[in-house]
Amino acid sequence: MDVDGFWQVVERARAAAGPAADRARQDGQPSAVSEALVAELARLPLPQIVAFDRMLDDVLTQADNWDTCAACWIIEYGFLSDDGFSDFRAGLVGLGRRAYEAVVTEPDSLAGHPAVQEISASDGRDLWIGDERLLYAARRAYERLTGDPEAFWDAVDDAKVDTAPSSPSSEPADERWDLRNEEEWRRRLPSLAELFLARPFPLE
Repeated sequence: MDVDGFWQVVERARAAAGPAADRARQDGQPSAVSEALVAELARLPLPQIVAFDRMLDDVLTQADNWDTCAACWIIEYGFLSDDGFSDFRAGLVGLGRRAYEAVVTEPDSLAGHPAVQEISASDGRDLWIGDERLLYAARRAYERLTGDPEAFWDAVDDAKVDTAPSSPSSEPADERWDLRNEEEWRRRLPSLAELFLARPFPLE
């Protein structure tokens, strides 16, 4: 599966999810896109499900930079960890190819997305971009087809032997900066800062 095929699967899932595809995820609720994605993947041959998962790793790496970390911090109210940032980037995939590639080029573009605007207008921390379940959509689809919860991991191990490995995850290569620095938010992510700085942030 190439990157175009990957995004075609995602866009079919988004179409199946309907208007909810561009809404923020309610706390404690699975996103409509991640659930639709499992169904779309379950229509594919098993090797293609594994290939989708490997391509997801490559796509997520594209947004692995400090400015996108800062966008995660701002939008998700200071909730930032390695797992939280992975979930956030998975949620960005769920927003579709156009939105994701815009974020890769300019993370501040998220300020114009309706899901982010919905979060900025909400009270408290009950809306999210992050989508952990999307990270495991391929595993869930594979298990749905095989009935074996371990079969997916065996297939992933086999794929790593038979093909070149995906790009390894590493610390972002771009300039690191203090994500707690609100002045840097204003300079690097001015539109997001304008949306979110009116509310207090846990900066420590």
